[in-house]
Formats: sequence, structure tokens, C-alpha cells
Amino acid sequence: MRQVGLIVVFVLALSAPASATGNVRIQQRDGSTQTYTDVTFKVANKTLTIISHDKYSKVVLSGADCTHEGDIVRCTGGGFKLFQGGEAHLVKFRTATFYFNPTGQDQPLPLSTMKVAAHSVLFALQTAKGTYVTGNGKLDQEPTP
Repeated sequence: MRQVGLIVVFVLALSAPASATGNVRIQQRDGSTQTYTDVTFKVANKTLTIISHDKYSKVVLSGADCTHEGDIVRCTGGGFKLFQGGEAHLVKFRTATFYFNPTGQDQPLPLSTMKVAAHSVLFALQTAKGTYVTGNGKLDQEPTP
């Protein structure tokens, strides 16, 4: 994954650590796309970190506003920090929305027909440069909300 490669992470009100694996899709402003599989999501201390499969890129989002919408936790905003090759980069973004389902059943997204799978995360964001990043992952253990 390269500089804009993996720009995804979100903050949750969680106290117990959990891990997940999933997928990330990145669409550049010119329409080109990259898809990354076997991405690791780590949830702990109110932060979700996403690490590329090759362990070259890591992204952390902090400072998001999170609220409960039914059984789903919805987070918006926050700040991105991308770590690559031992260097940290701040990434500006326009919008970021993240959903977390800590329950054992699929839960509907508010005002949508889509569902967030049990014990999973789902996110969508747009960087200030117009790159769209979407992804999802399934937690391998249940964190405590």
C-alpha cells in the first residue's frame, strides 16, 4: 500500500481489545481503484487501527464523535494519521462515517436497507483530495461497548 493507500480508521467507545480482518477499497479522483484484502482492524482504547496485509501501512483515526443509533455505534469526523516506512503523515478529509455492530445479529443501518453484519465494522470516507475509501471487517472477538 502506498501513501494514499490505506486511509482508514475510526474511534469507538470501546474498552476491551478486539481484532478483525476485512477489505478496503480505494477509488482515486481519476476513477482508478485498488482493493486490499486481509487488512487487519484492531479496536482498543477508543481507537480502530487498520494495518495493511504486508504490514507496510498503518492508519489511526482519533477524535471522532461516536453515538449509539439503536444497536449500532456511528462515528463521524476525527483525524487521520498514516504511518508508512517509519514516517507519520496527517491526512485531511472531507467526510468520514464509520459504523460498528457489537451485537450477535446483523443490524440495519439507519435510514437504509443495508445491514452491518454481526460483530463487524463498516466505513466510508472521502479525503480532501477526493479519494473515496470504503471497507468492512468482521471482529474475531466482541469488544465491550
